[in-house]
Amino acid sequence: MRSNIQSRFVALSMLLLALILAPMLAVGPSSVRAQEATPISCEPARAAPAVAATPAADPVAILPEDATKITMGYVPASVFAPVFVAKEKGYFAEQGLDVTLEPLPGGSDMVALTATGDFDAGIGGAGPAFWNAIALGLPITVIAPGHAEGNPVATPLMISKANCESGAIKSVADLKGKKVSVNARGATEYWLSQALATGGLTLNDIELLTLPFPDAVAGLASGAVDAAMVGEPLATAAEQQGIAIRLSTDFPVQDVQPTIVFANSDFLGKNPEAATGLVTAYIKACRDLANDGFADPGILASIEQYTGVPAALISTAVRPVYAVDGTINIAGLGKLQAFFRERGQLEYEIDIDPATFVDTQYVDAALAKLGPS
Repeated sequence: MRSNIQSRFVALSMLLLALILAPMLAVGPSSVRAQEATPISCEPARAAPAVAATPAADPVAILPEDATKITMGYVPASVFAPVFVAKEKGYFAEQGLDVTLEPLPGGSDMVALTATGDFDAGIGGAGPAFWNAIALGLPITVIAPGHAEGNPVATPLMISKANCESGAIKSVADLKGKKVSVNARGATEYWLSQALATGGLTLNDIELLTLPFPDAVAGLASGAVDAAMVGEPLATAAEQQGIAIRLSTDFPVQDVQPTIVFANSDFLGKNPEAATGLVTAYIKACRDLANDGFADPGILASIEQYTGVPAALISTAVRPVYAVDGTINIAGLGKLQAFFRERGQLEYEIDIDPATFVDTQYVDAALAKLGPS
């Protein structure tokens, strides 16, 4: 029953996203030094040529009869592409795994379902809900890295094109006292704090709002918000439609992995070889994507299949960065915890050492199979 509800949810979500994107396709904060304001262009950044999707080739690997069944949760977002690629290219099957991917609207539900054993594993954000679950002693272990940002970032700070062209907002410093949105309290809020710092501002200098990315784009268009953090591929879509302009795309968040791959600790204890296989397939897919995979029509088709985002848009958007060597950024996790503590989002008093819930043995074993990147 839960699976049917989730499937209906993601179908509705994809339909909503398609309706939003269709017209668009038709056409640590205080330590960051403020940068000198420089004129911004009110024209969209030049995107890479769009690549059309083609059906992915049938997986080479044949699922063995005694395959280990694994249920893995995911959010239908393109940053989680390695999971879709590993499934559709048969990398999970190569490792003797029958992986069922279950869509969820957000990471907090995934943490809960993984902790209870309803899911064996999940890929999602290392947000406050994740940390609070760890503090409660729930059986969750991080086994692989998610994604990180490159430069330019894939979640830029944007303003409306109208405000840019009128000169109402010329730099980050002009956002003082303005309404600025994030999609949710968590890592994106940290992103915003770092972006604001480049203009000498903090989160206390703005009116912070919480709006899903599609609503934030609509808010920029209507003037309901002055600026917003907008994730790809909606950021590129908003540019293509002439709605928004990237105000800040260069701020220091590249040393943080906001997403992670985690698993139920009891499952790991009983299925170490399957866990190694899961991570092996995942890293193999990460390497595909890092090797210009976002320009591969078959890979784009797989991402579109799981997210509902048109392949042509995915191919022109700014791309996330994946750790092809499987490195889990423990220090970066610590930075997120410190930020959530500062913002009053943690329900425990003593900080947790991230090393206590990260287990690198599965990455180590996967690299022994795959070899160096």
